[in-house]
Amino acid sequence: MTNRIFSAIASLFLILQFPATALAHSLSDSYLNFEFENNVVTGTWSIAIQDLELAVGLDANNDAQITWGEILQKQEVLRTHLLSRLELRMAGQDCSTQFGSFMLEELNAGVFLHVPVNADCVATGPLQVNYSLLFDIDSSHRGILTAITGSDTHVRLFSPATPNHTVDAEDISLLANLWVFLLEGIWHIWIGLDHILFLCALLVPIVIGKSRALIDKVTTKSLFYEILVIVTAFTIAHSITLIVATLEIIVLPSRFVESVIALSVAVSGLNIIWPVLRGHMWKLAFGFGLIHGFGFAGVLSDLSLPTNLFVSSLLSFNVGVEIGQLAIVLVLVPVLLLLGRAEIVRKMTLIATGIGITGFGVLWFLERALNVSVFSV
Repeated sequence: MTNRIFSAIASLFLILQFPATALAHSLSDSYLNFEFENNVVTGTWSIAIQDLELAVGLDANNDAQITWGEILQKQEVLRTHLLSRLELRMAGQDCSTQFGSFMLEELNAGVFLHVPVNADCVATGPLQVNYSLLFDIDSSHRGILTAITGSDTHVRLFSPATPNHTVDAEDISLLANLWVFLLEGIWHIWIGLDHILFLCALLVPIVIGKSRALIDKVTTKSLFYEILVIVTAFTIAHSITLIVATLEIIVLPSRFVESVIALSVAVSGLNIIWPVLRGHMWKLAFGFGLIHGFGFAGVLSDLSLPTNLFVSSLLSFNVGVEIGQLAIVLVLVPVLLLLGRAEIVRKMTLIATGIGITGFGVLWFLERALNVSVFSV
């Protein structure tokens, strides 16, 4: 009993001490959409307001609410900072880059600053883009470039490891475009803590939910089968709604989707502590998996993909999600099997994961559904 109380207290302490930034589900992505012809580049750059707050500090009165007036007060600072983080070159020579009037736009991931971009280049040739926004602050940040020249579309992904890309109008590579969305799918689930915790909550009751005596009787084949059923149900469900939502056959409000995802984490966490759904876990995985698919679709919707890349990028992104999900399962299951070898450790793990996952789910639900700021930024 003492061990259970200790585990519960420890789990609650970790929840309360967890950084507020980890509670936000939206990815740190910015979107660059450029067209270039001869020596002229035009387009837009969309940057999340929360990322700009992190970069230059927009919240003048520290009330955790960023207003348009506060953005206007910092617009010259923003222009200078953004110009220092984006460099356009053509044929090895710098382009003269200017930003138009700032605007706000609402995307699935939140409120973004919409920045018109115009650049005049001295020479014509391949377009080189050097991008370094937030890389010195947030290593998880990504810049996603869609560059159109004539009838050809190029997609590139900027990260701290690859801050530079060259787009050559003569070099069209479908594989390069697909590779970007494959990586984005993997990355999306790996840093989507709510998706990971939901998957974890599905696997914990299967792998170590039974008593040690019952675990010893479970064969590797039967355990593998149970895991396969759960993961397959989740995969089929979120693949269906990812496709349906991206094709805009069914569109749900992002706030509703993110709130239900948070609810799925809380419910699955409670099921670890009180396993009322034992034997029906695949139904939980499939039901909530449908909602998680709408969450995955938000990333592709924000990209505003051209028609010629739509289907291929959708499929590539979904494959990336599955690869990322499989990697999580392959790491998590052996760890859980090791924790389940000793009865006392098994019980403590169940209590700690149940309380921890439920706690995160409840906090996320309060923030997303009720717009309650649990943590100050």
